[in-house]
Amino acid sequence: MKKGDVRRYGIYPERLFTDNQWDQVAKLADRGMPITFNKGMYYGNIILRGVDSITIHFDDATIAGGIQIINNGDVASKSITLSGKLTVLDKVFIRQSSNIKFDELNIISDTLNNIYKKKNRGLSIYAGSKKINIDTLRIMDTGGTDDDFYTYSAAAMQVHGYNNNPEMITVNYLKIKNAARSALYLTGNNHKIEKVEINNFGYGSNNNMFGLEDAKPEAQKVFSGAWFNKCNDCTVDTLMINAKKGNKTYSARFDLGVYSKPCIINTIKFNSIAKQMPIEDDVLTNVLVKRVLKDD
Repeated sequence: MKKGDVRRYGIYPERLFTDNQWDQVAKLADRGMPITFNKGMYYGNIILRGVDSITIHFDDATIAGGIQIINNGDVASKSITLSGKLTVLDKVFIRQSSNIKFDELNIISDTLNNIYKKKNRGLSIYAGSKKINIDTLRIMDTGGTDDDFYTYSAAAMQVHGYNNNPEMITVNYLKIKNAARSALYLTGNNHKIEKVEINNFGYGSNNNMFGLEDAKPEAQKVFSGAWFNKCNDCTVDTLMINAKKGNKTYSARFDLGVYSKPCIINTIKFNSIAKQMPIEDDVLTNVLVKRVLKDD
């Protein structure tokens, strides 16, 4: 096995790996060694804490736990490339980190293989995160029962952080399907998303939920397809929302923002059911929709 292949360091597909085993690999990566996960299911969590300039390649690999890219005290994580095709069965959490790049990130539910035997908890990009680039992002079947496991998962993709909002998040293609709670909650500055496709959302429980930062108290309990709040100098090229009968929620919420720094949605398209759902827009919203397409 080549240097950097995780199997060389005791992490094999179809086996549980410990936090200590992963920490040894993370130290090698932090010293400049490129790391590779070959195709297969790896049972454990990946935590990158206060690391700098690392590269991990995933050759159609699945992590049956979660991934965290976070700070270590005052030391931020930065310059991290996660290349190739990566699938995660629990949660991806990013905090106080910058210059993070994913090629293809899939967050899916597989309760048989998930190390917690639960549905996934989606993607959370939290305070102090900057320059996060994802080429293709799919979030499928995110959970949302009143179980404590989902207390901090108010949306399949949530980008927030009071007074330290994420900045410069770019996504070429985002697909969210079957989000038990809200599908997308976006705050922050200078984000750019080319295409957003949201299919089915808002059918889960709104009990035992922690709030979303920058949102009004209890607002997270009324689910939405796409929710833009304090989203300044941001652009979404195409936003598609497809709801199903029984989605008793908002199709979209356009909350407040800096008027001189608009959040521009170039094209928006709702299916016939989403069109019948209410849209909530704050009188001080800065969301500007340029074009609305008719349903096919």
